[in-house]
Amino acid sequence: MLKSSTMQSSRLRLSQELLDSVKERLLEPNPPAEGVVLARNISLESYQNFCKAEKNIPVKIRLVNGEVVAYEIPLGPHGTAAGTVGASIARWCDEVTCTAEEDINVAPNSYFTADYAFRPRRLPPPPVGQACNSLGWAFPNMVLEVGYSESIRSLHRWAPFYMSGRTTIMIYLAIKIYPSNAMVAMLYQRTSQTPNIPTIVISFGRAPIHNRVVNFFVNIGVPGVNITGFGRPGAPPCNTANIPTYQLHIPAVEIFHRTPSILPSINFDLDLWKVQDRVLNP
Repeated sequence: MLKSSTMQSSRLRLSQELLDSVKERLLEPNPPAEGVVLARNISLESYQNFCKAEKNIPVKIRLVNGEVVAYEIPLGPHGTAAGTVGASIARWCDEVTCTAEEDINVAPNSYFTADYAFRPRRLPPPPVGQACNSLGWAFPNMVLEVGYSESIRSLHRWAPFYMSGRTTIMIYLAIKIYPSNAMVAMLYQRTSQTPNIPTIVISFGRAPIHNRVVNFFVNIGVPGVNITGFGRPGAPPCNTANIPTYQLHIPAVEIFHRTPSILPSINFDLDLWKVQDRVLNP
């Protein structure tokens, strides 16, 4: 049984033994659904200092309401999926800055490192004290998280943070890759009446998502008609490019929120087959 650290001092310390043990847990066939808590009662300053000093830890971590949580192992499929989405957006419009591994101060004592952040160029500067991070940048308009060892439940858990009142993030895209080669994309939008619930869920792998995954989405409030893709009634297999079922539509007006002067004339459609193909055929 792993023991997390409870730190009352200003400095966060995580032993290599603890990190290696957590890595093994996250690599198990059924890893903890919401990650592993490594330390509690950690200040934002302490967490940021730790991240600056420790660049090569074997797990991905984030600060969540004062708890340091390990949630993902940065393996090849994880990075490939994230990079494919980033490259697709960059090809669509060169006025979008695509930033990998961007730190985002999402809420008091909560500090995330998004797999990718997307912001239009020349966003207006943020008000004093409301920057995205220590660089003073404005919040991105879209963020991406990819889960490989990370669970669907964990990916969903981050939606209220990314959509919190502190941020101006308009879109949160989460992608989950399963060992069975099932894959699922979830789109959260601030413009929705329920921004913490996906507006669309698309199964796009070579295997259908399990019924318990479908039930998870239904139980959090996703209408059944908004759960689409491979394995769902009437959906074709995701086996080539440009199939309408597997085009994830993301409105340009949301990606370019607050910068209407450079709004593209067409919306962004992410071809999910291209993500699948890159992951399975690197």
